[in-house]
Amino acid sequence: MKRALNIATLLTLLISLSGHAQPQATWLERHHDFGVFMEHDGKVRCQMRVANTGTEPLIIVKAQAGCGCTGIHYPEEPIQAGDTATVDITYNPSGRPGQFTKQVLIFTNTVPKRTILEISGNVIPTAATLDAQYPLQAGSLRISQQSIPFGELVKGKNKSLYLSAYNASTDTLLVTVAGAKPHIRPAIVPDTLLPARVTALTVQYISGQAPQWGLNTDTLTLTCRPLHLPSTAIEGSADVHVMARVIEDFSGMSDKERLDAPIARVDCGDRIDFGTMTRGETVTRTFTITNKGKSPLAIRRVWVPGSEGVTVSCDRNEIKRGKTARVTVTVNTGLVQDNLFNVPLTLMCNDPETPRQTIRLVGIIDTLKTDN
Repeated sequence: MKRALNIATLLTLLISLSGHAQPQATWLERHHDFGVFMEHDGKVRCQMRVANTGTEPLIIVKAQAGCGCTGIHYPEEPIQAGDTATVDITYNPSGRPGQFTKQVLIFTNTVPKRTILEISGNVIPTAATLDAQYPLQAGSLRISQQSIPFGELVKGKNKSLYLSAYNASTDTLLVTVAGAKPHIRPAIVPDTLLPARVTALTVQYISGQAPQWGLNTDTLTLTCRPLHLPSTAIEGSADVHVMARVIEDFSGMSDKERLDAPIARVDCGDRIDFGTMTRGETVTRTFTITNKGKSPLAIRRVWVPGSEGVTVSCDRNEIKRGKTARVTVTVNTGLVQDNLFNVPLTLMCNDPETPRQTIRLVGIIDTLKTDN
């Protein structure tokens, strides 16, 4: 019995000793701030040191960076107990203006296995980078794009997008945004922008509040003004266009609902020919929409996107089974720019098979034609 107790005690001691015989990574630095530096200076480099404060060799198994802008070089040979090694980290600022924070993951044969290292800094861009990445100007504020296209949004769904803006001055700028509507909720964070820093304009689109089906276009105005006066910074503003195409979702309909659904049929085919028109006259054509289905057909919208001189009206918004609606298309040729008239008319309805139809309006506007 005593012999068995001694063996158990010995095994416990060996397990305890083996638990302490392991490498230990002690990092002397885990963060490096490069501060403010110029993009044209090229890559910047720092070193972070790790000491093996354990009793067994320390091995860096692998290292991972969050993006290709960050490079890592680490020793592949084991780091003996009591020794110190360095990990080299480089950052490439080319085409990356503004403030940055990047993380590097280091994996070792220790517990825990993963260590997070971090670098940060602020890149002053070259003129070429500034023009390429922030082409829109609002005084000293440079903006990344002039439009925020949301694409297609199902009615009732919300979506958020953002663009960035850069303070190209040596003064702090106060940035504001105007043009909010029930379906557009903009926000600027931060709105107090330090020199050579980046802010974000975030726009939430509430499609259920959109004023109309199909394409909706709105305008937001970004304005900046210097925090301190007098200042070398320039006050200014610029418009940013917000676009979304609001559509209907029919994916949840049952087979029976589809069988009972409305069916939209037009009597003009895929085009309406206005023939030859005289510059300055007003010409009208009509076509009908018939509901060939079982349920009421709701006309969501009939319009000609972005075409001056063309107006469209429908004499009813709902068409019962077997009934028709009349659509009137009027062309004021004096407002049409080109002599060759060719524009799309869009019809949106609640027909799940053809919720959107396009009809081409074509013709020739003759400036030489007379009444003789």
